[in-house]
Amino acid sequence: MRRLSLEHGSDVSDPLLRVKEPHLAGRWYPADPAALASRVRALTPANRAARRAMALVVPHGAFDQSGAVAGAAYGVVEPPRRAVVIAPTHFASFHGACVLPVTGYRTPLGVMPVDDVATETLARAPGVRANPAVFMREHAVEAQLPFLQTLAPGATLVPLLLGTLEPGEAAALAAAIRPLLDADTLLVASSDLVHYGRRHGFLPVPPTNAEAVRATLGALEDDALARIVSGDADAFARWADESGAPICGRQAIEVMLRALPAGTRGERVARASSLDVTATHDAAIGYAAVVFPEPA
Repeated sequence: MRRLSLEHGSDVSDPLLRVKEPHLAGRWYPADPAALASRVRALTPANRAARRAMALVVPHGAFDQSGAVAGAAYGVVEPPRRAVVIAPTHFASFHGACVLPVTGYRTPLGVMPVDDVATETLARAPGVRANPAVFMREHAVEAQLPFLQTLAPGATLVPLLLGTLEPGEAAALAAAIRPLLDADTLLVASSDLVHYGRRHGFLPVPPTNAEAVRATLGALEDDALARIVSGDADAFARWADESGAPICGRQAIEVMLRALPAGTRGERVARASSLDVTATHDAAIGYAAVVFPEPA
């Protein structure tokens, strides 16, 4: 029986088959295994030369909203043996980062095993603890799993959920993740891009004209993506602070950039927005996929 630490200095016995159940199946993606497998294949580009990648930035919206953008990234990388998924919390309020102390995460495609050794290693890092409760309603990790299970059926998972981080803590967390980034590990920053609208607390232009909203969102995201692709975590963090544009996975992206080797650059492979699939423009979310290839 494995014992996984829940708090620094304490632990709890975990049953060998303890598994996190899905809660997006049938809502954000198909609940039927065959239908889900078919949908993932349809969202993933065919006949594209796969290459080794160190990291991805991919969105975590419902498949109808951002699935094609996520699939564009997963479809061009070689299958990893392990995926470290860094995601922002959307429901639970906490400081620091949390790992998921279970043996696997289920989707309709089966159970993706959690790498317990890597999970326990991260749980010992400053500011990180094991806490399954914060993952219960969260979608930002689960949205990645059908793609990972299709791309790399035998891969293991290291889920890491981020709460609030104080200045300097992103760098410390990146340092804790960095030893896990061997040649067989893919680092995934699960994040949508700019969130526009009153409900998101961000109205740089009034929602009176769809094209004005689209243009404003596009310009902001061009700026954000330029800094992400450059691999410059400091430049990205400064832009986010100065622009005030809300990006739900801002800290996940920053941690990823700080964990990668200096000089690493990414490539944009896809871009879209919720404006592409909805007639309303009083609220909008941008999506993009960025691949960070291994150096030649």
